Amino acid sequence: MKILFLIPPNMAFGDFVNPPGNTKVSYKNGVEYGSLITEMPLGVISLSAYLKKHIDCDIKIIDFNVEMSKAESFDFKSYHDYFNYSIAKFKDNDFDIIGISSLFSTAYTNTIILSEICRNIFSEALILAGGNVPTVAYKDIFDDTDSIDAICYGEGDIPILNLVKSENMHNHIKLDNSWITKEKLGFGNTCFTHNFIENLDEIPFDYSLINKEDYYINPTINSYQGWTSADKSFNIMTSRGCPFKCVFCASHATHGRKMRYESIDRVKSNILSMKKNGIEVIVFQDDHFMGDKKRALEIVKFVASEKLSAFFPNSLALYALNREMLQALKDANVHQLILAVESGSDRVLKHVMRKPLKLDIVRRVAMDCREIGIYTDCNIVMGLPGETKADIEETREFLKTLKANWFRINIATPLLGSEMNDIVVENNFLEGDLKDSNYKKAIVETDDWSAEYIQDVTYDINIDVNFIHNADMDLGNYYDAIEGFNNVLHAKPDHAIAFYCLSLCYKKLNMIEESQDSEDKYNLYSTNPFWKKFIKKHNLPELIAS
Repeated sequence: MKILFLIPPNMAFGDFVNPPGNTKVSYKNGVEYGSLITEMPLGVISLSAYLKKHIDCDIKIIDFNVEMSKAESFDFKSYHDYFNYSIAKFKDNDFDIIGISSLFSTAYTNTIILSEICRNIFSEALILAGGNVPTVAYKDIFDDTDSIDAICYGEGDIPILNLVKSENMHNHIKLDNSWITKEKLGFGNTCFTHNFIENLDEIPFDYSLINKEDYYINPTINSYQGWTSADKSFNIMTSRGCPFKCVFCASHATHGRKMRYESIDRVKSNILSMKKNGIEVIVFQDDHFMGDKKRALEIVKFVASEKLSAFFPNSLALYALNREMLQALKDANVHQLILAVESGSDRVLKHVMRKPLKLDIVRRVAMDCREIGIYTDCNIVMGLPGETKADIEETREFLKTLKANWFRINIATPLLGSEMNDIVVENNFLEGDLKDSNYKKAIVETDDWSAEYIQDVTYDINIDVNFIHNADMDLGNYYDAIEGFNNVLHAKPDHAIAFYCLSLCYKKLNMIEESQDSEDKYNLYSTNPFWKKFIKKHNLPELIAS
């Protein structure tokens, strides 16, 4: 059995070749491009490991996020041309299955393009799609293309194993309700069912599908305080599922709401294996790592006991972050903790987001982190239907009082499969292309505000709370503030206001040469119209006198 897995880029072509001013960038031969997220594709890694455990198979992968990030240049006029060029290199392989894994809405169009290219190159292969986007948007996908034979409903470990072990794969997808086909939809069959692995220990810890070194240097983790490209990180997922019903989340569509866990012994064994192979940072990708607080504490303490570091990009449930847990995280070399604050309005948290969180808990956790010495990075989401301009300004003022180290102000995106998406569609609130949406592009417009307002206010609040009213600067923690501003400049080297704030910090520390250099760069970049509007609004000098 020969299988090829494809991971589409998580960015629209236009945003890659012409990145908007409010996004991270990368450079190829001096040309600016969008910065792609190169997370380990844990879904297809799991599928590969599970298949190899049970059958003799040859599995390959093309992760376009990695391939595009590694490329020294990009001379293609469209993704279609690039995909065709990349996949044609494998045309002599007689693949039985092509599997396209799509997690984010931005991968929708790329999934369609890839399927059609693969149908042309591998005419006899069974072409499958899976992941969150195909699971929830199967009707749209089958309306847009005839190139996909079947879509997996939810997790694919058991469904794909049953498929490849069947006597006739084409007949199997017709009969198995884990697989969605255009034919079934034509007959009105929409009773598709999840087929979950209950015991996650059944999936081997086998990452041989990928070149692990491709993922050591990850723009996501490198954009956070305390991490560098020298830190060898490794992604794991020790559980699946999340019981919460936050309106903006769609992970339940793939993994369900019931929590399933790897055993503690299995997690510890995996961590020891990573340590033996030189890994220094364990990146936990669980949707709800704190689902079992006792288990979570034991895992974190084990990481600490092995002198490793832990990182949690998906945030941890704030209600479970008591003082003991925070100290354990500190002991596990957690330099930075991402707090899923989401809003500074109790009304929005409770009635709009349906998130089980109160602002008093946020204040307590932020204060405890300051005292323990953990850098706090807060996720904020704005622009949900039901949120008002007054709510947004309430959030702005709350964030100024929180004294967290940093805030990531994101635009609420109606992810395919989320309740927010249902609300947006039912009320005709969509003002842009959902299939190209991301957390920096506003495409929702309600009676309370326009998409343009959300686009502008989110970045303005970012400037306000992270730069103009930076908590570390206010508290005199200038070295922490400098590190935060330099992190910004790694992703956006022309950030005029970051240079302005750096000049102030260096001056406070009597670092005159560094202050002057930052002033010069502020004077250079402050002429850009993008920065000029924020400079004017927040009463910053158009030029710093030398």
